[in-house]
Amino acid sequence: MNRVQKFREIRRFKIKLILVFSVFFLILFTGIAAADYSMSSLLSDEQRIHIFSIHPYGEEYYRISLFDKKMYINTKYISQDYKKMVDWIDTKRRLLIK
Repeated sequence: MNRVQKFREIRRFKIKLILVFSVFFLILFTGIAAADYSMSSLLSDEQRIHIFSIHPYGEEYYRISLFDKKMYINTKYISQDYKKMVDWIDTKRRLLIK
C-alpha cells in the first residue's frame, strides 16, 4: 500500500467515524425528545417537549427546569454585581484616558 492510498483510507475512516457519532447523537436526542413528549402528554394535557426551560418567576427570580427538576435563580444579586463591575470599568477607563 502506498502513501496516497494509506492517507485516503485514513480520511475515509475519519469521515465514517464522524458520521457514526452524528447518527448516534441524533438517535439519542430523538429518543429522549420522544420520551419527554409522551411523558408530558400522559402526565399533563400539554403535548410538547419540555426537557429544558427558563421562565420568569416573580420579580427577581427565574425558574430553570431540566427534566422536571426546578432551580430558582435570584437575579437581584446578579444585577447588583453587574452594576458594580460596570462602575469599576468606567472608573478604570476614566483614569486611563486622563
